[in-house]
Amino acid sequence: MVNYAVMFNVLEGGVVEPIDWNTDQLKPDRSIIILDELNMSLYLWHGSKQGLVARRTALRQAESLKGHGYSVGKSIIGRDIKEIKEIDARKVTRVPHDTELNEELQNILNKKLKKLDNFIVTFDLQAPDTSVVKKKEIPVIKKEVKPSPKPEAAKPRLAAPIVKAGPIDEPSSKPDTSIEEDETVQAKVSFVLISILEHFSDIWISKKKDGTYAVEMMDGPICSFSISEDRIKFSSNSFTGISTNIKNAIQQKFIKLNKLLK
Repeated sequence: MVNYAVMFNVLEGGVVEPIDWNTDQLKPDRSIIILDELNMSLYLWHGSKQGLVARRTALRQAESLKGHGYSVGKSIIGRDIKEIKEIDARKVTRVPHDTELNEELQNILNKKLKKLDNFIVTFDLQAPDTSVVKKKEIPVIKKEVKPSPKPEAAKPRLAAPIVKAGPIDEPSSKPDTSIEEDETVQAKVSFVLISILEHFSDIWISKKKDGTYAVEMMDGPICSFSISEDRIKFSSNSFTGISTNIKNAIQQKFIKLNKLLK
């Protein structure tokens, strides 16, 4: 059985394109995916200048390749791969796990190989070129785009009911406090994020279905919090993975900004 391998570059927006098999492709501003049937592994290598959003996008594409493989004509490369080995170039030589995976990847990239059509390579030097299809048949993996729904047939327009309007210059006697409360909550959430950004330039914010906010950096979670009666309530495990000095600095900054609302 012939085993194949393909190298991909993850472009901005999540488009994945096959590229020439070469160690020079591992550049600081790229995320590279290596699909390797010989070792039944999918490597995801992040350059040192790749931001958190770009890394997450590349990981989603790697998970898609792991789940479905890469189609070349009637063949599928990497269909049985079950594991993604993610490597952060910033951690190589500093973190044993990333260092070991990077050495493993470099050994694969420097193996003797035979280049076939469509950027596909094989480590079986006797493999025939006819085992893969011509380049024009290769699909490019793109983000899924759902088709726009067909417009419904125009419905007959009904006459709008007549509504008598009151005087324009007649404001309500009661202020809309709900709008003020909502703006106050938004301001407090912003204050939390501004305080964190003074110490971490690359963060990921998500809002869960229960209204809880989670803030992460590349090395792990920073904090999570919810809103209760217009007050920020942090979870018990917030800021446990960062130094006490930075935690205190974030807290002091938040308190200072919060005083602007009074």
